[in-house]
Amino acid sequence: MPLVVPGINNVKDGEGSEDWKNLLMGKKLTDTTSDATNFARRDLPKEHRVVEEGSLLTQDFKPDRLNVHLDKDGKVSHVDWK
Repeated sequence: MPLVVPGINNVKDGEGSEDWKNLLMGKKLTDTTSDATNFARRDLPKEHRVVEEGSLLTQDFKPDRLNVHLDKDGKVSHVDWK
């Protein structure tokens, strides 16, 4: 069952960025469960994009899309809404 966090999952124009930052920073994304060091991809908002270090991005602007940026170790380095 996906994680539903009131006020975080349904956001517009970058609202909730700090909340997502607090949930994800330093964690690795997994296909299984969320815990202290991992976060399950299925618990991300429907509109999201995972950006690995060094990846090229399209320049389309989607203010309701959460971008999750990973560092070279696969841990979340920052998040933004674009």
